[in-house]
Amino acid sequence: MDRITRTKPRYAIIKVRNAAAILPTLTDLGADPEAVLRSAGIEPAMFSDPDNDLPFAAVGKLATECVKATGCESFGLRVGARRNMTSIGLTGLVSMHAPTVRDALQVISDSIRTSNTGVATMLEERGSVASFQYVVTAPNIESADQIVDAAIALVVNTMRRLCGPAWRPNRVRLTRDPPRDKSPFAQFFRVPVEFGALTAGVIFDAAALDWPVRDRDPDYAKILAPLLVEAVANAEGDFVSVVKSVLRARIGAGALTRDSVCRALGVNARTLAHRLEAFGVTFSGLADEVRFDAAQGLLLKDRRIAEIAADLGFAEPSAFIRAFKSWSGTTPARWRATRNGVAPAGGGRGTR
Repeated sequence: MDRITRTKPRYAIIKVRNAAAILPTLTDLGADPEAVLRSAGIEPAMFSDPDNDLPFAAVGKLATECVKATGCESFGLRVGARRNMTSIGLTGLVSMHAPTVRDALQVISDSIRTSNTGVATMLEERGSVASFQYVVTAPNIESADQIVDAAIALVVNTMRRLCGPAWRPNRVRLTRDPPRDKSPFAQFFRVPVEFGALTAGVIFDAAALDWPVRDRDPDYAKILAPLLVEAVANAEGDFVSVVKSVLRARIGAGALTRDSVCRALGVNARTLAHRLEAFGVTFSGLADEVRFDAAQGLLLKDRRIAEIAADLGFAEPSAFIRAFKSWSGTTPARWRATRNGVAPAGGGRGTR
């Protein structure tokens, strides 16, 4: 049994509009959308109103059933490729009319929870390179990699809309294992794709952040921005969930520190500690929880222990092994072997 003390998970939801492209994608691939929805435990009538809320876990189950029904391992990519900024509702509309690309991406990061409380996004800039990252923060989601594929495709479509159709990223990172057929990914992204990444994201020239948004209308911005501010204020969320989202988004950037989280949240260290204390948790406890969740996901992908340790910011594999044992009561190798249904043996896959 896992020994780490877990915070109570927030009930994550996603608006139907965010998932609506699933149905025509199923049709294109010769599957019956209603049958697939029912196989995932979702009544087709739920998709009749784009403002309906779906449990995020149900979308994960639906993604599993979609891949099963179509045999298409690039299903998530196909869904994302047909989405545009309006598919995320008011957030997308406001970002379309922001002054600069930087402002538009920040709008998305700051308000994504109005239509999807199971994910986190983060815009980072390091010298001449910028990245926009996407992380599924809801726990134990089936086919999360398919959801990530769809989201990163939407991010690229968003950048093409903001910057112009000729815009290209430098590279794309996806958390999924390499597919058997990489050609759909190469054709859509048109740049190198890194599979098996710790955090998914789009990497591009930072200069684009200061470009004016193409075809923006300042009058639309004046009308829509106050509505989004109100929606964000009313969105479901709590401080602990927000901190965990920031931690999960930053774990791949090598900046899982109090200072980096404080900067992202706009609070000082004392305020962060006091607000977490009110919920009965600590920063270090949340950081361990996030590292543990990330470690489990990487172990299930059969990544080498040394690679996982480095990805999670441990100086040595031995330090990661000690930490994992304190979190779970067992070693990473034994945990992976147990989940894979095989007995751990010295020198076998479990010790990798």
